[in-house]
Amino acid sequence: MPHRLLKHSVIYTTGNILARGLNFIIQVTIWSNLFPPEVYGQVAYCFVFISFMAVILPFGFDAAFMNYYVRKDEKAAYLKNTIVFMMILALAFIGMAFLFRNTLSPLAIRNDSMTLFSLSLAILFFDILNNQGILYLRAENRAVLSVVLQNIEIVIRLILLLLLVSVFSKNIQYILWANAASSLVLFISLIFIMLPAMKGAKISTRIMKELFFFGLPFMVAGLFDRTIELADRRIVGYFMGDEATGLYVASYTVAVLIRLLVYSFNAGWQPYFLREVDKEEGRVKLEKIYLQTGVIFVVIWFLASLWVPELVKIPLGQGRYILHASYWEGIPIIPVIMGAYVMMGLYLLQLPVLYHKNKTGMNAVFMGIGAALNLGLNLVLIPKMGLMGAAIATAVAYTAMALSIRLWAVKRSDIRQKNGKLLLLGAISIAVFLLVQLLDLSLWWKFPVSILYITLVWLIQPVKVKELLKKQ
Repeated sequence: MPHRLLKHSVIYTTGNILARGLNFIIQVTIWSNLFPPEVYGQVAYCFVFISFMAVILPFGFDAAFMNYYVRKDEKAAYLKNTIVFMMILALAFIGMAFLFRNTLSPLAIRNDSMTLFSLSLAILFFDILNNQGILYLRAENRAVLSVVLQNIEIVIRLILLLLLVSVFSKNIQYILWANAASSLVLFISLIFIMLPAMKGAKISTRIMKELFFFGLPFMVAGLFDRTIELADRRIVGYFMGDEATGLYVASYTVAVLIRLLVYSFNAGWQPYFLREVDKEEGRVKLEKIYLQTGVIFVVIWFLASLWVPELVKIPLGQGRYILHASYWEGIPIIPVIMGAYVMMGLYLLQLPVLYHKNKTGMNAVFMGIGAALNLGLNLVLIPKMGLMGAAIATAVAYTAMALSIRLWAVKRSDIRQKNGKLLLLGAISIAVFLLVQLLDLSLWWKFPVSILYITLVWLIQPVKVKELLKKQ
């Protein structure tokens, strides 16, 4: 693995571990110990709305910005045109939504609270611009500054949440107040960082068109991705109620470990492969990285699936736990959701071939396949299997995406691709995990199982540490 990619991935992963660790404390430990599952479910609907619209409203300009900023000149112009477009569109949408809040609130967040909906709109505006600011820092390879700012924002949110809940009451609106205030601080910081980089740039119709047409397929792909990620929560709520949504989302949030790993790696991966994909030797390197990183993802999934469900039951005293006991019913879905994120990681690792072949529109096709499968399976499986049905639907959707893009890449790539070892390791990992679950091994037996598994992986695909650390 090239030294620069490894360095940036380590920075992003370390920073995100801190950020997600704090976020885990907020969303799992604090929320689950403060609020019952049905209230947790109401908060979840607000963040489903925010997360969904934060992908749709940028209209794919975020993905287009990264492509053109890294691969072309006129960097200041691409940045300014992206920011101006996003700000105008976000303000227009949020203004209209606020005017019709009485009608939209029950539809968007399954709650007629004007306060919750208005706060959700404020968070949405800041999140759209903040995400673009973080993308700018990634494109500039300013990884350290990026993770420092994100961690400061989460620390502020944690402090504000604890203060508001302590001073006032255990009301879910204070979760959103804390989030809105911390997002505002990050927004101001990023605007001051980006303003000098936009100096002298002008609004350009040509650049707007480039950003629009390149970004449109990514907006569609983002819509499908958010459908896979979030639709299950609304469907669980429809069939099973707010309490079930709270149970599902709390356990889903615990599975953030693998998502953290995947998206932290992707933060360094995307700008790296954009610089390498147009060179033949670069594409050879990218294929090697696919195998190495895929192995690491699978190994971490196995170990996390073995241990995380045990760790969340650790008592904190006075009837409190890392994940409160009233939420333990959802724990069995954690390994399935983490497996889904491994497949998402394998999908992201194969995106370079779409850029090399100028077929980025296929991203929306593969995402669409996943979204259609996810929606269909959720509607069929949730009434029959409950929360596990929703988790399986998510895992199947991401698996279908990863396999579809791999089959497409095998036929079109000019680089020899190796699939055998990764498939073998994945099959062995799933089989061993299912056997452990079937035997219902005690906590102490999981230590030798973990050691034997790591030894087996090393025999199948040894990880060459010196090669990982070598500068290239």
